[in-house]
Amino acid sequence: MSAVAGHPRLEELAAHYRAPLLRFFRRRVSPGEDADDLVQDVFSRLAAQDLAKIANIQGYVFQVASNVLRDRARRASVRGIVSRVPDGFDVEDEAAFSPERILQSREAVQMMISALYELPETVRMVFSHYHFDGVAQVEIARRMGLSLSTVEKHMAKANSHLLYRLRKVR
Repeated sequence: MSAVAGHPRLEELAAHYRAPLLRFFRRRVSPGEDADDLVQDVFSRLAAQDLAKIANIQGYVFQVASNVLRDRARRASVRGIVSRVPDGFDVEDEAAFSPERILQSREAVQMMISALYELPETVRMVFSHYHFDGVAQVEIARRMGLSLSTVEKHMAKANSHLLYRLRKVR
């Protein structure tokens, strides 16, 4: 079923912006990558929005398209990091997953969670949306009614605090 089914305004936008979005994505992705899937992702995200409240719909559509590309690149980079196994690392090596290492990892995670809860709620929410939910900073600003500059400052504050806490325990 199409992402536009049942949304008259979205159907109108799809008819108007599908071809420009295809061109937008084809200029920015490698040949063989499916630009149609990226366009569909844009309309899926738009379906979750109240389109009547958006003043500059063209700008918004292409901002969503940019976010789709950014999120795709972020997922690809994470997959690349996860798929690379360091030289000499043996997945079957029991020392890598020893009870001591597991306990150390759990303690590190608990320390990071505690450090996150030391932050003001707004800062913590900005950090969580960005790092855990994969929401772009522009979208976080829009959702939370903050300026992009404020979101960036909250991210810097959270990152600085977490790095400080990480260094403190080492």
